[in-house]
Formats: sequence, structure tokens, C-alpha cells
Amino acid sequence: MKTAFHNEDTTMLGSIPQTRRLSTMLAASVLALACLAGAQPAQAALDATASTNDHNTNVPTGWWMYHGLTAAQVGSYASTNGARLTQVNVDSVVSGSPRFSVRMVRNAGSYSVPGWWWYYGLTFAQVGSYLSTNNARLIDMEPYDAGGGAIRYAVVMVSNTGTAARAWSYLSGVTQPQISTHLANSGHRMIDVDTYYVGATKYYSMVAVANTGADAKAWQWWINQSTAGVAAKVSAFNGRVVKMDRQKDGTYNVILTRNTGSDATAWWYRYGFTSGTDLINYANQVASRPVDINSYVDGLGIRRYDAAFIDTANASTRRMRSLHSSFLDSNGNPTIGIFESYLKQVGGTTKVDLNSRRRAETASALKSLHLLHSMRRVAAGTDTLPSSFVYYDYRSGTLTERKNACPDPSLETPANSRMDYNFETGLDQMMSISDNRTTRGSVIRYGGFAPFNATASLAGMTGTTLRHNIGCAYKNFSTGKIDPANRRNDTTAADLARIYEGVWDSSLLSNTNNARTEFLESANPAGSVAGTALQTIINEEATKLGKSATVASQFGQLIQRWGKGGSYNTCLPDSNGGCGQKVIVRSGTGIIRLPIKVSGVTSYRTYVFGRFISDVKTGCWEDTNTATIECPADTNYTAAYSKAANELYRDEIRLALMTW
Repeated sequence: MKTAFHNEDTTMLGSIPQTRRLSTMLAASVLALACLAGAQPAQAALDATASTNDHNTNVPTGWWMYHGLTAAQVGSYASTNGARLTQVNVDSVVSGSPRFSVRMVRNAGSYSVPGWWWYYGLTFAQVGSYLSTNNARLIDMEPYDAGGGAIRYAVVMVSNTGTAARAWSYLSGVTQPQISTHLANSGHRMIDVDTYYVGATKYYSMVAVANTGADAKAWQWWINQSTAGVAAKVSAFNGRVVKMDRQKDGTYNVILTRNTGSDATAWWYRYGFTSGTDLINYANQVASRPVDINSYVDGLGIRRYDAAFIDTANASTRRMRSLHSSFLDSNGNPTIGIFESYLKQVGGTTKVDLNSRRRAETASALKSLHLLHSMRRVAAGTDTLPSSFVYYDYRSGTLTERKNACPDPSLETPANSRMDYNFETGLDQMMSISDNRTTRGSVIRYGGFAPFNATASLAGMTGTTLRHNIGCAYKNFSTGKIDPANRRNDTTAADLARIYEGVWDSSLLSNTNNARTEFLESANPAGSVAGTALQTIINEEATKLGKSATVASQFGQLIQRWGKGGSYNTCLPDSNGGCGQKVIVRSGTGIIRLPIKVSGVTSYRTYVFGRFISDVKTGCWEDTNTATIECPADTNYTAAYSKAANELYRDEIRLALMTW
């Protein structure tokens, strides 16, 4: 084991005395720098753990980003989440107390460290004192003006012991040439860089680690770059951004890591998010984790965020992400709409998790909640399926026109009342032909949306809120306007799947009074048939595995499915509440069972799923009943969704076929 030693000296920089602490490894090699380019070691690989820092680790983990927090709130969130801070930014100072933007990762698995600490309001000397007391090293250091030109530091440090021990260094109150000289002499690579001003004079702070062994990276750092300049440096280096420091003139200092070979990973960076929520939604949509966040106020006084992201998807989720490329703009950004895919083995692990907890509209797929609530009442003995059932017709016309109509409570008059179904038939119609009338009938029966939301809460559906009659999209009857802010039914792919897992494993629905059986009978059982699109995938995977066409056919005939789909053509509002942007929603949720062979005997693996596209901008809608009204955008997006819907199961189909 190599031995570390510490060396301290004090340097006068201008009129500001600063302490520089260096920690170097004995016999460490020194690598030269060219201009601002980092050293180019022969070894480069993604980090298996985040012991050094989390910039180059793409192992999936829980992560959080918060903004505008007090120090007490930072500590509370870290404790609640079982997390540790990996970055701290000072957004502002209010009455002497900073407000923070922070990144956290779950302090477990590949991201666990022996110990960690964060502090703020420190002088540079105090930073050194805490490092010595904790036997720690910095992973993030932010200088900020605490008021009156007094420079203080907010820092995150981790224990520098055991397997987390690293040779490392940090500087502050220095110039770019001084940093370059230090890096050349030490053989370290930077993991953090920031600028700050004392009067009109700009200074730099930085944190670095020894660029050797498992930490060896091909890297560069650049200062005073425009956004175009950053893009050019990234392209020329085949790199990815791991740190971006925005200066007050709008230019950037960046640290790049080579993104080739064993160090290659999918990654993204983007400027100017207008909220932390937008940043989080972006990260989840592309199944990534932010490795750096930059918080600042722009020239218009608007708080904005820049961020760099690293791919944290598993192989199946990554494949599903690629199948949704139609829903990205020309720059690869997920701005066209929302898409989610979720697949979980019942009683087992999650297989696909693509943005599965983003709240969005899913149209009739959410009718599974109405069915769950109704069957729980049946199981409890407070309702019965043979009992009479009241629903309403909201327009005249064909059955299709009537059952697809938006339920307007003002039309719920005695003349429009219908009692030709009992409750069981009403629920069957709700699920089998997606009847909006009988769905509304169940809401009337139980006195509004509150009981359904209570069931969702009990079921652990934390992203679900029913606030509108399904079939009415975003229409607000009280104002006559399109109003998604108040009339959107929110749910998530994971929440939709949760309904079916809870029914299948009986945790949400017992079979008392035959309730569980009746739920599954209403939930569109597909019988023992794969369907054409799914059978095509089965045939392809069987061929790859050297299985016969007979095996593929038998496999497909044994697949079992239940579920509910949904579809909307609706609008996002303009400034007057009119149709400002036409969008589509397509959704599906349910259960799929794949046959496996255990000692030659057929058994099953059972999975639950939720998937949808929501608020996808089209500009028009396809009219399948009128040949002259065509909308290629709608058709193409719907086709892309349908393809991805079946592809969700491909990897698990392959694994199941391997048992045959």
C-alpha cells in the first residue's frame, strides 16, 4: 500500500493570504500538461464506485436535486433519503443565511463512502481545519460572497480513509497559470473548478485527485468558453462534460473526460433550465443522473440551471430509450412530449424503468383505478356486483359516439339516466369498450373523486391524482377553457403497474366475495395468444436462440395478458384557454405472463407494466374514419408508441425462451 503525506504552505496572492493543502502519493508519476489540456493516461474506464467522486459512475442509484433550501432543509432531506451530498451551490444569501442548490446520491452500494460532511460559511483556513479533523478530502468546494466582499466556502468532503483514500489537492485564490503549474507538478486531474471575484479581480478555486491507477482519466479543462466553444472542445476531444462553472459574463469553465473506449457512456448537457423540476424531468426522461448542476441568475433576473448528465439506465431501459427517439427533438432533447416505460416482475426486480414516476395524463388506462376501488368495496362487502347501476348518456348517436363522449355533469338529468346494466356489467363495459359513461357512473356511485384518490394513496400510488372525468381531457366546464393545470388526471407508469401487482399478489385486493377474480375478468383477459406484433418478437428471439418455429408458436400460445389501454386527442391551452397546441396521449397497463420450462414442466413468470406517451405535440390528429383527414405526425408517433409497447417485453421473452 502506498503511503500519503501532507504538505502545507502559505502563499500571499495579492492581499489575500490563502492556505494550500497538498496530499500526494509517494512515488506517484508526474504527467505534463499542454496548455489547459489535462494529462492523457493510457488507462481510462468508468468508475465502478463513486469513492473518488460521482462524475464517472453510471451505476443506477437513487438521486435527488433540490434548490432554494436552507441549511436545515439540506440536512433533513439527506437524512430522509439516506443520502449524501455530492455537490453544493450557494444560490443566494438571505439575511446572512445562504440558500442552497444541492445534489445527493443514496449513500449505499457503489455510492457509499466511509463518512461524509458538508459545511458552509467557512474561511479557507477553516476548510483546512475541518479536513484535518475529519481525515477527509474535498469533492466539491464553492466560494461565495457572504456579504460585504467576505469570501466564504460551502464544501462537501468525504472520508479519505481505507478504500476511499486518494492522493488529492485543492487550491483557492489562485490564477489559471498557477493551477496549470500545480497540475503539471502534481500529476493530478481536476474534479471541481469555480471562479469568484474580490473587487474586480477574478480568482479560481479547484479540487483535484491523482490521475493514476483506477482514477486515471484522459481529461481536459478549459476556461472562458462560450457555449459554442464548449461544444467545439467536447467534439474535438471526444469528451463529455463532468463540470461546468458559469462565470458572471456568461462564459464557462469546463472539465472534460474522454468519452471513448471503456470510459464511453451516453451523456447529455444542457443550459438554461428554468426550474429544478424541469432539470429533474429531463434527467428522468433520458434515464440519467446529473453529475454537475450550475445554478445562477441570468441577465433578466431569472434563476436558471445548467447541468451535465450521465446515463444510468440498465441495458433493457437503455434499449427502450432508443426506441423512443421519435419523441426527441433534432438535438436529442426530450421536448416533444412525455414517454414512460416500466416493467417489473411480480415479487421481483424492476426490469425496465424509463421515466416511470413522472406525473402525466394517461387517458383511459387510469380506469384500472376505478376498477380497483370498486372491487375493494365488493371485497369489503359494502357493495355488490349484481346491484343496480345508474349511468347517463351525454349525447345521441351510435354506441361508439355515446360511450366516447365527455361526461358533462349538467347533462345528468332523469331523461338521460340509464339503468340497463347492473354494476358488474357497467364495470365490464368501462374496461372492455372503455365506456366513459359507466366510468363516470362509478364516480357518481361513490360520491366523487376523493374515494378513488384515497384508494390510490393506500395502494402507494404516490404520483396519482384523479381530478376529472375520463373522456373530457383537459376541459374545464366551469370556465369553458382548456385547463390541464386543474383538470388533468395525473398518474405514472409505475403507479399503473402497481395496481396490477397488488391485485395479482393479493396485497391490494383479496378474493373475498370473488373480488380479485372479478377484477381479472373485467381487465380484458387476452387469453392464450400473443398477438401478431408480439409473436413476431417471439419468433425473432427464438431464431436467435436456435429454437424451432414450433417452439416459438407454442410459446406464443401460452402467453397470458390482462390490461387496459387509453387514448386522447386533446390540446394544450393558448393564453386564452383555447386550443394552442394539439397533442396526443396513448397508454397501456396491465399484466403479462411468460411461459417458462422448469424440469420440462410449463410454469410462468409474471410481470406488470405501465407505458405511455403523453402531451406529444402533433399539430393535427388522424381521423381513421375519414380518408381525406390524415395526420402523418399522429400516425408516426402512434406507430412508434405501439412498436415500443411490444418491445418492452423482448429481453424477458428471450430469457423465458432460454428455458425451453
